[in-house]
Amino acid sequence: MLVLECETLRVLQAADDTVGLLGQSIETLLDRPVDTLFSSDQAHRLHVLCRETDLVKPRHLLDPVLRVFADRALDASAHRVDGNLVIEFEAGEPGDSFVADPLAAVQIMVEGFSAATSLNALCQMTTASVRRVAQYDRVMIYRFMADGSGWVIAESREPKLAPFLDLHYPAADIPQQERALYLKSWLRLITQVDYDPAPLIPTLNPRTGKPLDMSHAILRDVSPIHREYLRNMGIDASMSISIIVSGKLWGLIACHNNSPRILPRHLRAVCDLFGSMFSLQLEAREKAEQFEARLASRKILQELMLNLAGVEDYAYGLTQQTPNLLDYIHGGDVALDGSRGGGVAVRVEGEITFLGTTHNREQITAVTDWLTSYMVETEGVFSTDRLSEIYEPAKSFSAVASGLLVIAVSRDPSDFILWFRPELVETALWAGDPAKPMVTGPDRDRFSPRKSFEVWKHTVRNRALPWTLAEIDSAFDLRVSLLQVVLRRIEAASRERAKAHDRDKLLMAELDHRVKNTLANIQALVTQSSRSAESLAIFVEGLDKRIRSMAKAHSLLTQSRWEGVSVDGLLREELEPYRQALGNIELNGVDAVLTPKSALALSLALHELATNAAKFGSLSTPDGYVAVHWDLPLDGGIDLSWTESGGPAVEPPTRRGFGSNLIERALALETDGHAAIRYERTGVVCDIILPASSLVLLAAKPTEPNQQAAVDEVFADRIPLSPRILVVEDAFMLILAIEGMCDDLGWKVVGPATRLKSAIFIGLGRGV
Repeated sequence: MLVLECETLRVLQAADDTVGLLGQSIETLLDRPVDTLFSSDQAHRLHVLCRETDLVKPRHLLDPVLRVFADRALDASAHRVDGNLVIEFEAGEPGDSFVADPLAAVQIMVEGFSAATSLNALCQMTTASVRRVAQYDRVMIYRFMADGSGWVIAESREPKLAPFLDLHYPAADIPQQERALYLKSWLRLITQVDYDPAPLIPTLNPRTGKPLDMSHAILRDVSPIHREYLRNMGIDASMSISIIVSGKLWGLIACHNNSPRILPRHLRAVCDLFGSMFSLQLEAREKAEQFEARLASRKILQELMLNLAGVEDYAYGLTQQTPNLLDYIHGGDVALDGSRGGGVAVRVEGEITFLGTTHNREQITAVTDWLTSYMVETEGVFSTDRLSEIYEPAKSFSAVASGLLVIAVSRDPSDFILWFRPELVETALWAGDPAKPMVTGPDRDRFSPRKSFEVWKHTVRNRALPWTLAEIDSAFDLRVSLLQVVLRRIEAASRERAKAHDRDKLLMAELDHRVKNTLANIQALVTQSSRSAESLAIFVEGLDKRIRSMAKAHSLLTQSRWEGVSVDGLLREELEPYRQALGNIELNGVDAVLTPKSALALSLALHELATNAAKFGSLSTPDGYVAVHWDLPLDGGIDLSWTESGGPAVEPPTRRGFGSNLIERALALETDGHAAIRYERTGVVCDIILPASSLVLLAAKPTEPNQQAAVDEVFADRIPLSPRILVVEDAFMLILAIEGMCDDLGWKVVGPATRLKSAIFIGLGRGV
């Protein structure tokens, strides 16, 4: 190893057999430029490498003239550390079968990736491929479990060797500091366990005064404890290839040899590349499985929500209808007769509904009482596959409920949905006693690795099949759906039925319609928000705020029994947070009450205006000002103006966004009104005109288009050949969603029409 000063290529530090490989002693090389070692072209290349700031990991120097001894081939690699260039030399292997074509080795190793039908088959094929190319006596895939322990899930070995397949290893066998190194470098190599490490001379870097960081060095010394661990196993050489999935250490491809094994540099490069390719393949397969599971659960969730819309008791709807909660998330494996293990319970206002195999009512009540305080810090979803370790009484019913997945539906009262999984008794085979992974050394000043690797059988009790990420995500989806859509409507309807039984059927019919309509609107809102969002974070934030704006308008309508909302109340509900923060908002207008449909449309428009002003306009600065004025003109209806001033200078947008469409088209389509946005230099101005039919007290019969004029206009046009579809819908969000789907399919949208009679006129005229 040579450590060079980047500016001068002066040798600052050196180690190992420089005489045998480079022809000069360490004393001769230190504090001198490397002119005598390299040609001018090679020195120029080293200067170029010194200027590469991202040269963190070693790069193989594929240059045959780098061998400085004519009678010996050398391999070299270089990387940068603290402004120094570190070059590592080793003897080359020109006679290896893959030296001329390393890609042939890669092709052999990845051959059959797509043909593997399962994760286990892929891992088993991988061990055989790595062993075929790298020529180790044993190759294993060692997977890290949730508790940090390791599990050999695949193995290829010499027939004479005892199998390690299915053995478990304690987490202490690979300490956290070692795992951190596996994340930094894909490859860790020990060519011979018994060796004498060569010191770096001088120990401290003369330029920095600090030890050299060898995290990425190929030739760095290995922990003596790890070498002792391998020696106790009877291993003479090893190589570990990291398996990194989603930025985390998923496992290792562990290679063992019972004699020294020097792996040529080009084969190490092949193994390094293969490690990243295998990790990507593994990650893709896991995500594909999760995606398929998520799609299946979403389909069942939609059916669950539709079923709930027509029932009074949502606990009954979730458990006694088809599909039910056990169809949505399985409580256990499916038996040969089609039955499922596990069960689910729903607690609503102290009442408990069961499905499947569960413990008794008193025990479930005790669990939910405990969860009320235990889940205070969670985000509404909790899961465990070993309940008795955190809730001692669970040991008495571990046979039916060792695993628990919970969603909190509300806090007052404490309502929950709980899935239970039965105990999964299994016998794990450990390589030695897992309770004694380390022993005290002879000097009692450090721990030494264990010496016994005899198979140790350990029966695992009080554990269930772990909940998958897809299942936990499905629980989140259900909770959001219940909280934002169904639960609020059903609870409101239940309270109303208790007060006035004679209005029961009417209220439930209205609730059924509104739930379905709200579900459709939210689905359309999700689609349109995702089309205009630049990132996942922006999408989530925008969708959350829009749903909250809808919820505010719904709350005001609920207070008035859905008879109407005052313009002043709607503005204050939307703008009050900004008034409290800045105080620079003026509201001035006559009292007027909007119909529910107009109030919902106007609330979304006001939300988009306020959000835009807070991000880019006058509400984004302390000196900004917003004035909202409205009055009732003589011809009926309402005129409202939104004027911003004092904020940043405004530039007209280069494209129309979802918010602008929402403001202008929603009001036009849902109220027959009009909205126009002007981007003045001093601030955004929006003029909104709503017809008399938008007011509760001044509602007028909507005007219909002239029938003869519509027919004449249609027949004047030649019928086009492209597919056309007439859109008839009175909800703007659904109109946007339908238009988006038609645009994707290449269909031309006719209309849209917001009333049946208008649709008939347009349909007759356009030949739809």
